[in-house]
Amino acid sequence: MMPQRKKRKKDIDFLALYEEELLNYESEDEEELEHDYYKTRVYEVITMTGDVRGAGTDANVFITIFGENGLSPKLHLSSKSESAFEKANVDVFRVRTNNVGAIYKIRIEHDNTGLSASWFLDRVILTDMKRPHLKYYFNCTSWLSKVEGDRQLCRDLLASFTPMDVPRYNKYDIKVYTGDVIGAGTDADVFINIFGEYGDTGERRLESEKDNFERGAEDKFTLDAPDLGQLIKITIGHNNKGGSAGWYLNKIIIEDIGNKRKYDFPLDRWLALDEDDGKIQRDILVGGAITTAISYIVTVITGDVRGAGTKSKIFLVMYGARGNKNSGKIFLEGGVFDRNRTDIFNIELAVLLSPLSRVSIGHGNVGVNRGWYCEKVVILCPFTGIQQTFPCKNWLDEKEGDGLIERQLYEVVSLRKKRLKKVAWSLWVWTNDLKKAACNVPVFIQLYGQKGRTDQIRLNPGPQGFKPGKIDKFRLEIPDLGRFYKIRVWHDSKIPGSGWHLVKMTLLNSLTKDKYNFNCNRWLDVNEDDYETVRELTAEGPTVRRIMGMAQYRVTLCTGDIEGAETNARVFVCLFGDAGDTGERTLSSIICRNNTDICQKGSADEYTIEAVTLRNVKRVRVGHDGKGGGSGWYLERVLVREEGQPESDNVEFPYIPYEITIYTSDVFAAGTDASIFIVIYGCDAICTQQKYLCTSKREQKAFFERNSVSCFIVEMEDVGEVIEKIRIGHDNAGMNAGWHCDHVDIRRLLPDKDGSETVTFACDRWLATSEDDKKTIRELVPFDMFTEKVMKDGSLRQIYKEIEEPLDIILYSVQIFTGNIPGAGTDAKVFITIYGDLGDTGERYLGKSENRTNKFEKGTADTFIIEAADLGVIYKIKLRHDNSKWYADWYVEKVEIWNDTNEDEFLFLCGRWLSLKKEDGRLERLFYEKEYEGDRSSNCSSPADFWEMTLSSKMSEIDIDTVTGPLVNYVQEGPLIPYHVTITTGEHKDAATDSRAFIIIIGEDDEVSKRIWLDYPGTKKGFSCGSVEKFYVVGLDVGNIKKIELGHDGASPESCWLVEELCVAVPTKGSMYTLRCNCWLAKDRGDGLTSSVFDLLDAVFVNIGVKIMYEMTVWTGDIVGGGTDSNIFMTLYGVNGSTEEVQLDKKKARFERGQNDTFVMEIDDIAPFTKMRMRLDGLGNRPEWFLDKVLLKNMDNGDLTMFYYGEWLSERKGENKTLVCEMCAVIDEEEMMEWTSYTVTVKTSNVFGAGTDANVFIIIFGENGDSGTLPLKRSKNFNKFERNGTDTFSFTDMLSLGHLCKLRVWHDNKGLFPGWHLNYIDVRDNSRDETFRFPCERWLSKSEEDRQTVRDLRCANNEILEEMEETTYEIVIETGDSDTRENAWIVLEGRKDRSKEFLIENSPRHRVFRKGATDKFEFDSTYVGDIAALCLWHMPREGQRMPPREILWHVKTITITELEFNNVYFFNCDYKIPLKKKKKYFKVFEVTKVTESFASKIQSLVPVKYEIIITTGYEPGAGTDANVMITVFGANGDTGKRELRRRMRNLFERGHTDRFFLETLDLGELRKVRLEHDGKGPSSGWLVERVEVTNTSNGVATIFACGKWLDPKKGDGLTWRDLFPSV
Repeated sequence: MMPQRKKRKKDIDFLALYEEELLNYESEDEEELEHDYYKTRVYEVITMTGDVRGAGTDANVFITIFGENGLSPKLHLSSKSESAFEKANVDVFRVRTNNVGAIYKIRIEHDNTGLSASWFLDRVILTDMKRPHLKYYFNCTSWLSKVEGDRQLCRDLLASFTPMDVPRYNKYDIKVYTGDVIGAGTDADVFINIFGEYGDTGERRLESEKDNFERGAEDKFTLDAPDLGQLIKITIGHNNKGGSAGWYLNKIIIEDIGNKRKYDFPLDRWLALDEDDGKIQRDILVGGAITTAISYIVTVITGDVRGAGTKSKIFLVMYGARGNKNSGKIFLEGGVFDRNRTDIFNIELAVLLSPLSRVSIGHGNVGVNRGWYCEKVVILCPFTGIQQTFPCKNWLDEKEGDGLIERQLYEVVSLRKKRLKKVAWSLWVWTNDLKKAACNVPVFIQLYGQKGRTDQIRLNPGPQGFKPGKIDKFRLEIPDLGRFYKIRVWHDSKIPGSGWHLVKMTLLNSLTKDKYNFNCNRWLDVNEDDYETVRELTAEGPTVRRIMGMAQYRVTLCTGDIEGAETNARVFVCLFGDAGDTGERTLSSIICRNNTDICQKGSADEYTIEAVTLRNVKRVRVGHDGKGGGSGWYLERVLVREEGQPESDNVEFPYIPYEITIYTSDVFAAGTDASIFIVIYGCDAICTQQKYLCTSKREQKAFFERNSVSCFIVEMEDVGEVIEKIRIGHDNAGMNAGWHCDHVDIRRLLPDKDGSETVTFACDRWLATSEDDKKTIRELVPFDMFTEKVMKDGSLRQIYKEIEEPLDIILYSVQIFTGNIPGAGTDAKVFITIYGDLGDTGERYLGKSENRTNKFEKGTADTFIIEAADLGVIYKIKLRHDNSKWYADWYVEKVEIWNDTNEDEFLFLCGRWLSLKKEDGRLERLFYEKEYEGDRSSNCSSPADFWEMTLSSKMSEIDIDTVTGPLVNYVQEGPLIPYHVTITTGEHKDAATDSRAFIIIIGEDDEVSKRIWLDYPGTKKGFSCGSVEKFYVVGLDVGNIKKIELGHDGASPESCWLVEELCVAVPTKGSMYTLRCNCWLAKDRGDGLTSSVFDLLDAVFVNIGVKIMYEMTVWTGDIVGGGTDSNIFMTLYGVNGSTEEVQLDKKKARFERGQNDTFVMEIDDIAPFTKMRMRLDGLGNRPEWFLDKVLLKNMDNGDLTMFYYGEWLSERKGENKTLVCEMCAVIDEEEMMEWTSYTVTVKTSNVFGAGTDANVFIIIFGENGDSGTLPLKRSKNFNKFERNGTDTFSFTDMLSLGHLCKLRVWHDNKGLFPGWHLNYIDVRDNSRDETFRFPCERWLSKSEEDRQTVRDLRCANNEILEEMEETTYEIVIETGDSDTRENAWIVLEGRKDRSKEFLIENSPRHRVFRKGATDKFEFDSTYVGDIAALCLWHMPREGQRMPPREILWHVKTITITELEFNNVYFFNCDYKIPLKKKKKYFKVFEVTKVTESFASKIQSLVPVKYEIIITTGYEPGAGTDANVMITVFGANGDTGKRELRRRMRNLFERGHTDRFFLETLDLGELRKVRLEHDGKGPSSGWLVERVEVTNTSNGVATIFACGKWLDPKKGDGLTWRDLFPSV
């Protein structure tokens, strides 16, 4: 099924098209990556191995898919299944690759490895999973073998739509003529690849029964291949095997049988390592044509691991955009490929491939040491200037890793480098035929053009050098310098025989044929002419508009007249002018005009330098090589135009300077040895951080003496224009800690920097524990201000004024009630901080109780007086103690605070322990005033808390410019979304950094987030070697993310950081990107940069499911003991499914008595909600919780859902005595579910040993979710689950599950006889008066049958219906801002079939598709299965002409409902469809979202056996002794947690593959696997390579890549992983 080819009258001139492509090349096409080809597709590949003897293969099998958009990479059909590719076997694979469009061909091949490599392939079936009704059949019925059939390992198979159709292939007769010269024949294997208009044949081996390729022989071969169209070239080569491998090829003639054409490919050259140019492979164009070749500089780096090197032959294939063009297989001859070695190759091809889409690298798998570890491949194309890096970091060895000997490598786009584009030029050099005119030393040239100059270029004519009378030709890659105007040529004059008489040089552009002549006719010889070995030649010829003249420049160098001024070094000089420079001229090779001894003390040496005119000389560079005994040189005079210094970047600091002057009083012992600190407050409680004024003990001793003035200049945060108060204190350390402060002056610059203001704060108080009120902290308010300002006339204006209405100093009475429970009192030191809307007190030590000597005793109340500036309305306090002394634990019941001035009272209900041993182990707690309903962001203790605050709905009501406090560092403008960032630091000894890291998210249309800092909670910072750090951050929603910048603020060389991996998950997009960085972010490592931009084209993308942002508010009851320390878990259920159970983060003081806590949650898109399940784990000192109600608010559309409970979750309190509750969703005051009760009847089978002593549990599944875990505890029978017994259990007050579909039953395998044979389970819904039966008739036993103790049972009430043939579809089309008056057609494409064309008539009487309208239609049709796509077009009605203007129909959305099962399919189109004459111009829309009905879901619930294959990693210590569990998630549910065990097997050993079978109900499309272990055993850490899950009923295998440790001591310390499909 090749694409249809139009007949043409004459041949295409491919050489002319190629040269035109080169001439018109400008740069990369930025729109190329927007092509449909780069949108990923999943294809199902089914291979059918033949039923003949020896048909199966152990080799690695690969497939390449060819389509109209391009071709896929070579895809490895990988399976760990033991039956893969066995005789008569059918294997199913899912591969994710590029969207190749309509498929017309595949190439299937294998690498001939393994014990039994030969493979007899019957056929291949290929399905595009987006258009599953389209099945492509590829019949083969041939061997892929080196010893069977025609001995080919590769087949090109054409597609057909019917299984029995055999497409017609073309035949190519190939005649190979070996030359008639000595040793011309070869014993090697010869390969050919034929390139044509429609592709290539792939590499084919030329072999027949006779002895081929002998001297003077003609050998004939026939190749079957799809029609290639007009041939362009061939690649011919051999593998250099055999005793006589060298081959002299005369020519090849290929006859195209189908198209009746003959093509000649003349060569007449050797393909031999020891002949000609040493190549054993050549490209030959039709007719032997010669054209401009493109150079590719290929650098191959072999890894630095043991045994990395290879003696096998390495080959490379380079692919252009979309894979449409490729280089063919290129053997990298001359490479050594030893361990840690870099091999460089210069490859010339008559095809422009750069930028490359990928490369394939492999080896021939021959030789003793044939395994190879490839580090990476770097390819530079000088013509485009693009350098690309293709990492490998893998073995190519059939005995290592996955056994592959060829790999597809993909570029790390982030490492792409743009260099100057270079064009191919030919240079001819004429040497004179004079005696001694030859030159045997390297010659160098440098070209100058309008746009610059080249680097020096070395001309190497070979071992014989430049011979007299000879013309030497060179191929040069030169950047675009505009028109050339001169060339400089020189050689090393010191070597004997270096004299050279150059006649001229000619330069020719291979592409444009521009030609330059450079005439010389002079010696470059220290013994001839003017004794110079450097010549500059002016450009001449038709391309040159103006010929530059020659000039001589006299240069005088004046050495200083001081002792030691002279030098023995080799001095050089370079002149710079308007027209280039002279290059560095060594003065020792130029005759000095006036002195024999040059560069001597006080001398002036004159030289003449000949060059093409510089026009105006601008500057001179002078230097020397530093060699010799006295190389130092004092140069007195040289005209040098000094270069300007670069302008330094301005650096802004978020601090301003304060001059703080402190006056210590003149009273006895007024001075102090303690450390003094200060906090400055502005308006609205804005304050600086607490700042200690002395930075060392030495400073402390020098300041704060009696009657002294201590002045400090410190940089602190800007608190605004007004300073309302300061807090000053000390740490009470030192021999003489007490201090008497007289007053404090604070001076700072005015905003316009033209003056200053000084604010004075009176004190005249002791800050001492033995004086006054024994306080060491004082709050001071200002009483006057002194301003000095420079006026415009230069005079100084001084203003003194008193502060009007300063804050009052208030006495606050603080009464603290210690609880009346055992051990409640404390002997530790207690501290309090009080917060009000005007500021805070700072931390105050509660030293002296006003009413008790022994403070904080059980059941007592202590009163303290705190003096502070007016706090306004008090809303929060912070209590802590230092955990000192024997009885430090403290239980606080409540705190009451009185303002003694206005008698305001504030109550704080506490009821919490401050203890390392009790509750959550905290010594510090925040408490809010009982009536406070405002923002509780001060609960935020970590950056993640503040990021969450920025997502709060309250932020939309706040002006960002008015935000103060720590939150100011997190707020941002624009639509914000959360990002989950995970960074893995490398294992290198210098990999760690203490620097502060950041990311920047870059999207489409230059949408860029601000710098998002990755900060740790508390004082932790930096990234340690091998660590895995996770961050929750919030940033601008930039749309589709294109790039991510990662960096850090470390400026010093030692702040280097090696980033191994960066992972960014975007839950609101359902996307996760993983980048294998392996790059240094350091000043002295890598590229010297501390940040790097990573292109997401380099990332591994995983669909993690779209999450919706909800604001969740939880009300805890105002009941004594209502708060909890236990962990709280939530599961949500909705019309469109359910979430997994998630833990609600307690975050310090959430879920406390009388509180309502609001936080942001990421929840699956399952709304509208139906119910919520809350579970408490019952751990902690307060294992109960009084849950009042819960509110969920959709942050996108504002939808509200309430859940009411109003009861205890407790095993001791309340009526229910349970730790689990279910709450019905209430939307618009309507309950979404009904209540019922269930009666469960369990029938144990009547077989020997059927009864069990174990504890049994069930989960019931229905159309409204599941019941959660129900323990079967209370039965009427004393001994439950006895043989042939029937046990009944009742479950009251449950939310109705509706129609039931599935039941999961299991036991805990405890007791003397845990094995159990279950007959059936009946579940009666008492409200519906309906009984549902779940038959089992299987063992749940670790010693019987499949040794499973978990069974998923299907409901027998639900009949599996026969597949429908006919149905009705309701189609709703929403038209956007442009309509159509024409008829429309629609075709539905399902997984089963394709519908007929549905005509939607649009007549003047019955207009549809009006602008902004929504139209509904119904059509009867064949049942097409699950709809995957639809085709839509509109055409003029019959007999009407196309309108002169373009008609575009804007289709916004399409919704299709299948009315039998009521499955709904949504299509977000938003596309303008042009009006066309023909049907073939239809638009395909893929389904966006599917809502599957319950009636449809139950049809797929049939028992299925899954094969689970787990591969353990290869690193030391990779295996585990722990117990491993797996949960498999699919579209139809999950398996539940299943333990993976096998008798008499040591599982999960290093490098091993373990297989298990798991039986459950069909999960549908697999979405996730959760792998975990229990951490038991001496070596529990585990490195998992991958997991493969195969549905044995349909053969579909899903691969979940891992490559991570499950080890608490490594990486992120997790012992579980969620793995997503990586097909």
